[in-house]
Amino acid sequence: MTVLLKYITQESSSGFGSDEKALAEKETSLLKRYQPVLHAFLRDKSSLQLVAVYSLQMHFHALGFPRGHLLRWFVMLYDMEIVDEEAFLNWKEDVTDAYPGKGQALFQVNQWLTWLQEAESEEEDGDD
Repeated sequence: MTVLLKYITQESSSGFGSDEKALAEKETSLLKRYQPVLHAFLRDKSSLQLVAVYSLQMHFHALGFPRGHLLRWFVMLYDMEIVDEEAFLNWKEDVTDAYPGKGQALFQVNQWLTWLQEAESEEEDGDD
């Protein structure tokens, strides 16, 4: 996951400067290209999905957590059904210090995680 993440962020940032919209579009396009590969490795494998989320955390920690980038990746991976809500919520609750930058990462994505948790809770209530 880390290698693919580095490739996509490097490819998408070359030539765009600070144009965030173009950067996001390029990231989405590249991620869609590799979506089948990621599905093959991560589908129905919650432990590997959790590792993928930690990979994102560590990658963006190394970059100084550029504003909005981690959130954009969380949303893309969720919307493309590469990482399940369970993996994101397990990451949120995991208290390991093995991976740097958890506090900053949580700060950037906490509102989205709250939405995700509430949406999952409503879905479970609807199934009853």
